[in-house]
Amino acid sequence: MLALDLVYQYRKLLGKCEAGLGLEVDEIISLTAIESSFAPEPQARPDERKFRRDRVDFTCRLRGPGGLNDSVRVSEIGPGGLVCRQTPFVDEGSVIEVVIDDAELDLSYRFYAKVAWLREDVGDDFALGLSFVGVPLLVHYGPADHKEDAVDRIRMEQSAPHQIAA
Repeated sequence: MLALDLVYQYRKLLGKCEAGLGLEVDEIISLTAIESSFAPEPQARPDERKFRRDRVDFTCRLRGPGGLNDSVRVSEIGPGGLVCRQTPFVDEGSVIEVVIDDAELDLSYRFYAKVAWLREDVGDDFALGLSFVGVPLLVHYGPADHKEDAVDRIRMEQSAPHQIAA
């Protein structure tokens, strides 16, 4: 999921810049490199989108208004947004949360996105064009089979109230 990680890094750096925190030289270089890696094709018309989207195929969960909590397919992703297929109806302009889990790396990418467009897809399903908004979040999950170790015991000892002998 290289494209996903690049998009996350880009959105995180862009959010830092938009918040007025400024970027260090290394971060500016990273931002520029990611922008150039998603540059539009040379034959693209000038009125097309700012970034090229990569074709991908993975699932994500959309959460939002009206009890929206559906697993859908992501077919394209880029720094500006993504395209989801096999989705339920969602009103254009709605802001939703996009949750993309990477079970292999124990990571969960969380983006907010605005529904830019909605088109009929296969059957009763729809395709959604989503534009990213705000700063993303990356959640690191610990291993599910964690065993208590010396660090856990030390932490428990330090947090336990000390008893005074009478």
